[in-house]
Parts: sequence; structure tokens; C-alpha cells
Amino acid sequence: MTLDAALPAETEPLVIREDVDGVAILTLNRPKALNSLSVPLLEAMKAELDTVGNDPKVRAVIIRGAGRGFCAGHDLKEITSHRSEEDGGKAFYDDLFALCTETMLTIARLPVVVIAEVHGIATAAGCQLVASCDMAIASDLARFGVNGVDAGLFCSTPMVALSRNVPRKAAMEMLTTGEIIGAERARELGLVNRVVEATELSSATLALARRAAEKSRKVVALGKAAFYRQVEAGITEAYNDMSCVIVDNLMMADAEIGIAAFIDKRTPVWEDDAPAAPAIAVDHDAYDDAYIRDILDTVKTVAIVGASANPTRPSHLVMKYLLAKGYRVIPVNPGLAGKELLGQPVHASLADIPGRVDMVDIFRNSAAAAAITEEALRLDPRPKAIWMQLGVRNDEAAARAEDAGIRVVMNRCPKIEYGRLSHEIAWTGVNSRTISSKRPKLQKGFQHLGLRGGPHKHA
Repeated sequence: MTLDAALPAETEPLVIREDVDGVAILTLNRPKALNSLSVPLLEAMKAELDTVGNDPKVRAVIIRGAGRGFCAGHDLKEITSHRSEEDGGKAFYDDLFALCTETMLTIARLPVVVIAEVHGIATAAGCQLVASCDMAIASDLARFGVNGVDAGLFCSTPMVALSRNVPRKAAMEMLTTGEIIGAERARELGLVNRVVEATELSSATLALARRAAEKSRKVVALGKAAFYRQVEAGITEAYNDMSCVIVDNLMMADAEIGIAAFIDKRTPVWEDDAPAAPAIAVDHDAYDDAYIRDILDTVKTVAIVGASANPTRPSHLVMKYLLAKGYRVIPVNPGLAGKELLGQPVHASLADIPGRVDMVDIFRNSAAAAAITEEALRLDPRPKAIWMQLGVRNDEAAARAEDAGIRVVMNRCPKIEYGRLSHEIAWTGVNSRTISSKRPKLQKGFQHLGLRGGPHKHA
């Protein structure tokens, strides 16, 4: 059935959104009903939460109430209005509490922190809403309770969030006695983070949200999801999971940016905050040597799409060559997924590769390059370069990549270009454009290509 509140329609928006410095402030707007959670209000709140969760400009959320209080729980008048239905209201109640549960879970799943700004009362499902938020700041005049038991309705769903915030015995006392507690007691139990004077509530909550909004959205999203996952797990499972999470975090661009900024004692500029890269203008019919050289100098991890197990195939030879030059090379071939190629595990797709890929080297036909480029654009972080092998050219795909700030090379082989630019193959018949009778000494390991006087190893 559809949820029908059976109450007069609201004329004002039920949730008012205001954005300040990357913080979305959501105000529950049923002040005459103490912002009780009617079906329309829950639907409006769920919709706004979904919207801000998908808005990359939002880094934190504040939930607060209009009027005299934060939220008085479910709307008992709405609940009572469905008693006369044939099933006594059961179908409506099933849908109501499913909607409420999904709204509370949405807060936990949101990729940004959600902070409750609590004034007046927060009772029953209103207290549940506070407990469901990641953090909470309360006015010194705020009061909290799960007092449904006073009206013959045990706060079963609020109990889920409450019991995950406060000690068990304290939760049971509140649930079974209906006791209303003050803000300081709520802070002592862990239901709220801090208590401030009523006149300072909004400014204190916004200050906390702004601090959270300064952080990397991607890192906070990773960490928040991991936090809620590990608190429900056993300690061994939690440590195993979080060990993977922190490694994944270290492979993110923002970790590299943040650590470098910390060492240099400067404020980090996160990947999403950096100015958009301008479209790259490159003549794909005549590459400048400096352009090719800079790509081969700066990339470290290369994914070869279409890598072959046949040792006579060009993709196999290029992979072997790049490995010998110190690059990390990852073969991608769905037909070989799960196997090893030249000692490297083969992945079915770019998305399956753990960690960062600096360059995608395409050993597929020109038409297939479009889909591979789109897959590369979905990687996070995106690669620095897309390289299409000899005979492979797709100008539309190249334009898509360049619009995203990714450098592109087409109809070239990195093995040949590396050898030519390092003078390695000057005597083999490939024109190196360099006159020399001496073969440079090539060392093992990843090397720069002689931008300033010959190859040299990375430290």
C-alpha cells in the first residue's frame, strides 16, 4: 500500500535546506507539531538526505528542528487516524516504520558526517534521530527521552539506535521508566558530544560541521562506512577489515596529498577541490618528445588491457619490457582472470585492480578503445595517461579523456618510445633522432629517461 498520512496537507516545505561553506543544514519544519515525524516529513527528510549524499559540494550535514523543539517522535494523531481501517492500521504501521528505519539508516550510509543540533525536546523517535546521527550538540536546555512506554508503546525502534550510543543499563532505565534526562546527563551517557548555552547552539554546531567539511570527502566517506562496519564486527574481523581499509586509503590520491601537505606544514588541497584541469591540446599526428618523455617519466603503474599469454604477441613483449624497466605492470584480460602472467596476477577489468593505476595501455582495436577509456574515467583516482598502441586510434575517446585532464597517446608503442628516447635502440634500426656512437648504461629499476643528461634511478 502507499503511505497515506490521512492528515491535512502541509502548506510550508517540511524540510528547509540551507547551504553554508559546504554544510547542508536541514531544518525539520513542523513547528506546531514539535516536528513530529509524520509520513510526509519522513519522506521529505529521506529525499533531502539522498540529495545531499549525491552532492559532491556537500561535506557535512546538520539536522535541526524549527520552533520550540528538535523532534517529539512519531505523530500519534497520524497513527491513531488509521485505527479505523479494516486491518486496524497494520499495513500502514508496517510501511511507516519501514520508512522510518530506512531514513535512519540513510543517515549512517551517507558519505558525509551528519550532526544533530538539538534544542527543546528530543523524545521517542526524536531521540532515535539524535542517536542515529554521527554526532550531536545540544543546548543546555535540551531534554531527551524514549518515553513511549508512558503511552503504552515501547520504543522498540528507537531502542536500536539508543542502545548503540549509551550503556545498556542506562538505555534500559530510559526505555522502561520513560525518564526524561537533561542535556548534561545525555552528554555523560554519550548520546551527545557536547552541551552549549542555548544562544551558542547554532554557531557551535556550524563550527563543528565546518571542521568536518574541511576534510577530504572521499576519505571521510571511506572512514565513516568503515567505522559503522567495524563496530558491529568481532575484534579479529574488525582488525582484518580495517587493515584493508587503511591500505586502500593510502592508495587514494587524497592520502598522498594530505601526507605531503602535513610534512610540508601547509594546508592540503584535496583532489576534488583542485582547479579543474584545462583541456589538453595535443597534436596526435606529431607528438613532441618532451610530452612522451614526461608521461613515461611520471607514471609508475601501467595496466595493459588486452595482455596476452602468448610470448610472441606484442602485448606480452611490451609487458615484459616495462617490467624490466621497473614499472609495475598489471595485465587485464577477462579470459585470463585469476591466473598469472609474467608473475603478475591478471584482472578481468580495470575496476578490479586494487590501488592506483597511472597509465592504461590499450592493446585492443580502435573501436574498443572507447569503452576502455570510459572505464578508465570511472576509476578513482583517474589515471594520469591513456596510451593506445600502434594501430589503435580513437579521437573521440581521446577527447573524452583530455577533457577530464588525462593525457593521451595514440598509435605509439611505449616500448619503442622508451627505447628511442633513452637512446637504447639507436643501433637497432629504429630512428632515435640522436647521433651517438656510445650506448648509454641502463640500470635496473624504474628510471627517468634522461631529461637532464641520461637515465637515472629513482631514489
